[in-house]
Amino acid sequence: MAFELKPDVMILDLGLPEMNGVEVTRRVRASLPVAVLIVTVHDADRMAQDAIDAGASGFVLKADAARVLVDAVRAILRHGTFISERMRPAADLGSFGQKRTERVIRGPLTSREREVLQLLAEGRANKEIATALGITTKTAETHRARIMAKLELHSMSDLVRYAIRNHVIQP
Repeated sequence: MAFELKPDVMILDLGLPEMNGVEVTRRVRASLPVAVLIVTVHDADRMAQDAIDAGASGFVLKADAARVLVDAVRAILRHGTFISERMRPAADLGSFGQKRTERVIRGPLTSREREVLQLLAEGRANKEIATALGITTKTAETHRARIMAKLELHSMSDLVRYAIRNHVIQP
């Protein structure tokens, strides 16, 4: 819808099914000059940094939304940034809006690998992933193997735990 409507601001939840808010932000910001505000229940600094790296201009906790949402939208519309007060100690505010070079994982996941990670963590089989993404089953299997290697995971349960801990999916 964003590509059709071309909004000035998008307010996204991190916990979207099939493609989380970070990935939606990344895709939309690659093509449109839209300000993105992420709203979530998660106060994990890793997810805030991922959202920022993807091009989000703001990050608001749902618990704070009633109080700060209007201010947050106004701030990002002025080409500024906004982050919930309770997130500030966890977020790297000095680099807000700039890509962080430090990575928790060994080499960053590609956009496609992030999609596959989410679908795997949601319990999809390689064949289902291939169909959903328009790729071959072998390509889905290759993405799975690369994800496991990059994240140094050894089983699907490790992958699901990683996805939950890093808020790729909700438990």
